[in-house]
Amino acid sequence: MVPPLLVNRRDGPAIERTKKMEEMAGYSSKIITIPCHTTIKAAAQKILDEDTGCLIINDLNGKFIGIVTKRDIVACAISSAANIETTAVTEIMTPHIVSCPVGTPVNEARGIMDTNHIPYLPVVKNRRVVGILSATDLMGQQRLEDRTAAEEVAMLSNCLKSTDFREAVETVTQEVPKLFQAMRCVLCLWDSSKDSGNPSAEPHITNDDPPAIVSHNKCLCARKYLPRPSQHNECKFYYKSNPDHCLSHGAEMPRLIVPLSISGLKDNPRNELLGYLCMCGLMDAGASNRDLVSYKAKLTQQILNSHLTNARLYYQARLSSLTDVLTGVGSRRLLEDKLDAECARAKRYKRPFSVAIIDLDNFKSINDIFGHATGDDALKTLTGCMKSQKRKPDILARYGGDEFVILMPETKAEEAVALLERIRTGIEHIKVADNVSMTISCGIAQNRPDKDNAPSEVIRRADLALYEAKSAGRNCVKLWHKSMSKVLKDGDIEVEKIKRLKRRIAGLSEQAEQMFMQSIWGLVQALEAKSPYAKKHSENVMYYVTGIAQTMNISPRQIEILRRAAMIHDIGKIGVPDAILCKPGKLTPHERAIIEQHPLIGVRILEKMSFLEDEITIVRSHHEKWNGQGYPDGLSNTAIPFGARLMAVADSFDALTATRPYHHSRSLDEAIGILTDSSGYDFDPEIVKAMVSWTEEIRNRLGEKRQLTPKDLLDSQKCSDDQSTSEPVVAACSTCD
Repeated sequence: MVPPLLVNRRDGPAIERTKKMEEMAGYSSKIITIPCHTTIKAAAQKILDEDTGCLIINDLNGKFIGIVTKRDIVACAISSAANIETTAVTEIMTPHIVSCPVGTPVNEARGIMDTNHIPYLPVVKNRRVVGILSATDLMGQQRLEDRTAAEEVAMLSNCLKSTDFREAVETVTQEVPKLFQAMRCVLCLWDSSKDSGNPSAEPHITNDDPPAIVSHNKCLCARKYLPRPSQHNECKFYYKSNPDHCLSHGAEMPRLIVPLSISGLKDNPRNELLGYLCMCGLMDAGASNRDLVSYKAKLTQQILNSHLTNARLYYQARLSSLTDVLTGVGSRRLLEDKLDAECARAKRYKRPFSVAIIDLDNFKSINDIFGHATGDDALKTLTGCMKSQKRKPDILARYGGDEFVILMPETKAEEAVALLERIRTGIEHIKVADNVSMTISCGIAQNRPDKDNAPSEVIRRADLALYEAKSAGRNCVKLWHKSMSKVLKDGDIEVEKIKRLKRRIAGLSEQAEQMFMQSIWGLVQALEAKSPYAKKHSENVMYYVTGIAQTMNISPRQIEILRRAAMIHDIGKIGVPDAILCKPGKLTPHERAIIEQHPLIGVRILEKMSFLEDEITIVRSHHEKWNGQGYPDGLSNTAIPFGARLMAVADSFDALTATRPYHHSRSLDEAIGILTDSSGYDFDPEIVKAMVSWTEEIRNRLGEKRQLTPKDLLDSQKCSDDQSTSEPVVAACSTCD
């Protein structure tokens, strides 16, 4: 069985196996020796009796003097040049046989045999044969080595599952050196698309181009010393050479370079990343067989090119979905993501932000009169003017056909009005065509942390202000005021009905989500109420998850996902019999198999709820373990979704500190000790560190001499929720003791 990649590259099973291969590879289990006075006939009988292909001939002192093979004896018998019954075997032996000393690497021994065209190679120590290498044995050994190397490289794919390109690059520099037992490594990638000139030209990188991406793992070489990639696409192994600048920064020999070529989207064939993964300080035990190292390097190169290309394509596709194709500004999806995050931040810290909706006046007339090409140019000109005037933190996105939104963090309404007036004044001097100027109408609204229940509320008020600007004759900026509930004119009734219906539809999905969460939360509470051991388990996990996530500076939007996932993470236990859930003794294998189905049952219950896509992923994987021994999918390390890794720590902590049928409750310090001992085995080490940091923070905050308890952690988080201006996930989950 091939050991996992995660063993320490300087000790452990991988090193023991390498040493064993070096000592035992290809050595025949039989070393048959005969004295020099043995007759040819007796030698032939010896070969038949021992079923071997050759015999070692020693002198009277036991020293190796030659070798005779089955082929030599057959040739002698056919020629009948000597009497095989009386002639000594020394007459037909090969006295000047090629041999090798003990410790010769297998690949070098293979080279000696190939060069001299011999089927056997004695291994000699002090003129005594201690082993025989045969061509057949070496071929079998090579097949074994190749299969083992392929299995080890294949396991690399299990670590490279992230679709985040930057995270995938970091994983490569962490995991690949373990495969080759290397001391240091660096991954460098250059962006070939930045080369100026003909867009159809082949990718090219000049000597002045800095690498676009660099990821170090104990490599101290500065960026300026990193050589540009060559056009050579073969892996290179340097056994006795390292650049001077590498040696000056502590590099060790031997060195291995794996070229990389990472493709981009097909609409830009030159959008390619070219580079390499350079590793140095490979252990002698692993580097001595250069053919094997080269074989593993080629397999690794194929896997890295494939996985990094997939991660980059995913990144570029996601980026394109966040960018408006025509104007190059943000898309509506980007605006919604940024608006959600800004609303959560503003509520938590009671900070202002403003939203402006900009509409290009008479855009339909521009399209009808001058054509769509002119209309597209007008939109590009408008966005160019807005990008040049807005501040760097402001988010500009296309909201509709001719509508744009500017999200302005840390901006009060009066400041937003000044900015939009400056933009409006600049735009009205731009000509769409002869004697036709471009104008805009704009509506602005500032957030109200105490009143806005959803991000759509501030957009709704900005939309009302935009309607007022259009009603006032266009080419103006209006700030929302509570009087804008609408005093309608006779001709405005249909317009108001449309806007009212639009706002109502926009709120329906959110109300449906809230109703579903309230229902599912009630079901979870009813399920946990049936067991005296599981009361408030999901609620406790929700608070623990929040505390750990805040310690790790997770974004507010991700914390909300984690909170909702914590509420529903055990919903699948509804399909597990109560007799198993509450069994006081040890579970049978059959019962264990049943209870391990609850994450999948939870997924089946929730899978139709598309708005819970992120939460469902966490529910499925919250019992996976860092070492790959969890369930239901056996994921390991960063292949486990981050939210599920965090949930596992919080879930286990609550289970340890609660009384269960199979154990008594542990104290907080005992539970933390168990989590720490399991760090890097069952749990993500970084998340366990965050859990410890959070408990220490609470301990220091309380400043009490008494022992800290889990209730102290829960109370601190409940208090934080009470003081926060953010709304609870659902009303039912905000109850406090």
